[in-house]
Amino acid sequence: MELPLKNVRVLDIAQVLAGPFGAAMLGDLGADVIKIEPLRGDESRHLGRGTGVGGDSAMFIGANRSKRGIALDLTSAAGLAVFHDLLKETDIVVDNIRTAAKQKLGVDYPSLKLVNPRIIAINVSAFGNSGPYAGRPGIDPLAQALGGIMDITGHRNGAPLKTGAPIVDGTTAHMVVIAALSALRLRDTSGEGQLVEVNLLEGLLNLQPTIVSQVLIDDDVPPKVGCGSDLISPYGLFECADGKFLQVCSLNDKFFTKICEALDANDLTPDVRFQTAQNRLDNNDALEAIIAEKMLAKSSVEHMQRFIDCDVMAAPVKSMRESLLDPQIQHNQLIQDVEHGKLGIIKTATLPIKFGSANGSNPPAGAAPSLGEHSESILLDLGYTKDRIDDLMKQGVVAQS
Repeated sequence: MELPLKNVRVLDIAQVLAGPFGAAMLGDLGADVIKIEPLRGDESRHLGRGTGVGGDSAMFIGANRSKRGIALDLTSAAGLAVFHDLLKETDIVVDNIRTAAKQKLGVDYPSLKLVNPRIIAINVSAFGNSGPYAGRPGIDPLAQALGGIMDITGHRNGAPLKTGAPIVDGTTAHMVVIAALSALRLRDTSGEGQLVEVNLLEGLLNLQPTIVSQVLIDDDVPPKVGCGSDLISPYGLFECADGKFLQVCSLNDKFFTKICEALDANDLTPDVRFQTAQNRLDNNDALEAIIAEKMLAKSSVEHMQRFIDCDVMAAPVKSMRESLLDPQIQHNQLIQDVEHGKLGIIKTATLPIKFGSANGSNPPAGAAPSLGEHSESILLDLGYTKDRIDDLMKQGVVAQS
């Protein structure tokens, strides 16, 4: 399968999630991504539950697929010299190092540009590299707190909540990919590289275009609505007779009529309280109470089949384990088997984009590297001799797993 970023090289010196996952997706698209880690490894290798064999956390494996890896001490002069040799043959560097630390290491954009004038440097910061919050440390939940999403997440009158998954890191990782593709395209026309900056806070705001517009245009801050909506009714989570839950959503009069048909509640459609979208919003509590009572009369399986038959927008609530085993996910081939250096065959997700030229298939994923797994082969590709590599390892500049 011919991938769009074939012959593009990326050096990933970022850690934890947003930057590394962005680089991983560039690897999914065919780039040769080299993960450069300190000798103790990326911080995320040590977070959460280890896999046992190999000791790498599932977090690291999930965020660093489709890469080769080298363990390199960038704080040493010899390590920086190796980095410069890699840099000369590189298109993109991804980092999330704060400005002062980056300047101290000598991996800031002006330093990179001296070695490779065509380099594209993509920096991921928490809040931006200028302004009142520049230089502050920050991770996903801080951006959620500042970015307004905690304030609108949760149940009515409840405390603010962060999302269950680190969505800020995820969306910012996608900003890294957009930044990389855009900068490569600009370099094709100008011949010049550049510094491109993304940050978690703006990444989160970009994820909420309708809510941002609602505030800017209408000066209307949406309330917490749990699994419901302040724009559409009925729209919510309903318990069934078997104790399981279905998310059921209307959108317009047509879909409301379909919900009524599926629930054998056709008497609701002519009810003056529910005849229009605005009527339904104004009488949401009464409408959803009626629906909730009817949902408790049958099992989730019975309701779901009826909803499918009536073309209703509905879905069962599944655990992540159940979701990954869902027949649609299996059919889509999002999950692939890959060979991990220490763990053997493992399963990993790949990029959820299907290229028509490859008969509608997802790009193949590669495994995340063990710490320093490819150190020797990467240096051999640079033209280093085996003796020189051995000497760097003896000096503690490079490590090989």
